[in-house]
Amino acid sequence: MEVGQRSLRVADLERTRVVFGEARTLPGEVYISDDVLRLEQRGIFAREWLCVGREADIPMAGDWFLKEIAGDSVIVLRGTDSMIRAFYNVCRHRGSRLLDEPQGRGLARVLCPYHSWSYQLDGGLQNAPRMGADFCKGDHSLIPVSIGFHEGFIFLNLDRGAQPLTQWLADLPGLARFRIPELKRGRRIEYDVRANWKLICENYSECYHCAGAHPQLARISEQISRDERGQEIGACFNGGPMRLRDGIETMSMSGRSTLPTIPGLSLDDCRYVHYYVIYPNMLLSPHPDYVLVHTAWPLAPDRTHVVCEWLFTEEAVGAQDFDPSDVVDFWDLTNRQDWALCERTQAGVSSRGYRPGPYQSSEDCVHIFDRWYADRLAGLL
Repeated sequence: MEVGQRSLRVADLERTRVVFGEARTLPGEVYISDDVLRLEQRGIFAREWLCVGREADIPMAGDWFLKEIAGDSVIVLRGTDSMIRAFYNVCRHRGSRLLDEPQGRGLARVLCPYHSWSYQLDGGLQNAPRMGADFCKGDHSLIPVSIGFHEGFIFLNLDRGAQPLTQWLADLPGLARFRIPELKRGRRIEYDVRANWKLICENYSECYHCAGAHPQLARISEQISRDERGQEIGACFNGGPMRLRDGIETMSMSGRSTLPTIPGLSLDDCRYVHYYVIYPNMLLSPHPDYVLVHTAWPLAPDRTHVVCEWLFTEEAVGAQDFDPSDVVDFWDLTNRQDWALCERTQAGVSSRGYRPGPYQSSEDCVHIFDRWYADRLAGLL
């Protein structure tokens, strides 16, 4: 495959696909090439399960939101039967876009603004004006998109032949004790990062940089504790724990928590924060008193839209004096520090002087992600 004046080959990925101690980082082309991004969109983002939101985002019949995936607009909609479904945002008549707003409430039907074809909330064609007696409405329902649910999250997959979500997530560590479906969103921040989406996932996967880049984090949390908990790896994810330092209650600017702990967590759970990269682009961090979620969406080889949400207990969010700023300010600062590092790296990997380098011993999770990606990309070249 031609990438600018260079040609990316499967052989260029082999140094990443070898064992950790001998591996080298990914070639620069995968971070800067429009051709590679097109392959990723077609072969990864259009074929993998992607977290697009939470069931709590559309609580009532007629509530909906749109999600752009690999160039396609998808409607995620709760029906009158309370079921959540997903459909391509395309009229079955002549292909007009149906909905434009990013989200909405109380939709009674989906109405095409072009020729007034209308659809029920389950996707069935409701009305097609003046189409004649021989026209069969049952043959013209909205085209569905595969949908799945896990711990209150909504996942979509554009590949109709994909394995069920339950199989894909089968080896993900149990998260039920964190009661994620019961948690309420307390804050959402969206970022436009001038860096490739993979650099964001790689940065999340290591804390080699933490002491120098995140002094507010390094003072309250240790690095991944290999001797106690070790690395966690599965077909769909990798990650590991970080232990809170003695006397620290949570990841916040103060290191203290004014928020209720998630009910039912053990004392041991309250000593750790867990970090999981769920392939390809979901970053999930359960904490003792909240859950932090990022999703990274590629817009260009050097630009990524990141959605960050903080989920708290219903007790916390419902309190009159609810103020998550100690937590939100901590991670907003940490995020912006990370995005600056990713943007510096984007500038470097774009240089003729970039050469794939070795992984430091604590960057094993980076290598696991890179190897997963390299395997996927090799199958597309």
